[in-house]
Amino acid sequence: MNIRVISNPHAWLPVLLLSAAAAAKAQITTPYPRLDPKPTEQAADPASPVPAARYTSAFAGLATGVETAADDWKKANAAVGQFPRGHADLLKWEQAQDGKPAAPAGQKP
Repeated sequence: MNIRVISNPHAWLPVLLLSAAAAAKAQITTPYPRLDPKPTEQAADPASPVPAARYTSAFAGLATGVETAADDWKKANAAVGQFPRGHADLLKWEQAQDGKPAAPAGQKP
C-alpha cells in the first residue's frame, strides 16, 4: 500500500463518508419492529380475565402461642402514665428502687 495514501487525511475522508452513509442507510431501511396490538387491547379491556392473586401470609411460618399471659391494656396504660416525662422519670424511679440517689435528668448516672 502507498504510504502517502495512509498518511494523507484527505484520502480517508471519502472512505469514512461512504461507510457512515452506508450505516445510516442500513438503519433507515431496517423497519422498527411493530408490536402486535391485540395483547395491549386485551389488557385495556376491563372485562378481560385476570388470574387470581395468590396470597400467603408473612406470619404463616411463625410459632403461635409465644406469650403465655396477656396484660390488661388499661393497667398497662396506667403504668406507663406514671412517667409523664418518659425515660428521665423512669430512670429516677429505678434509682429510687435501688436506694441510690437520683441523678439530674440532663446527666448520665
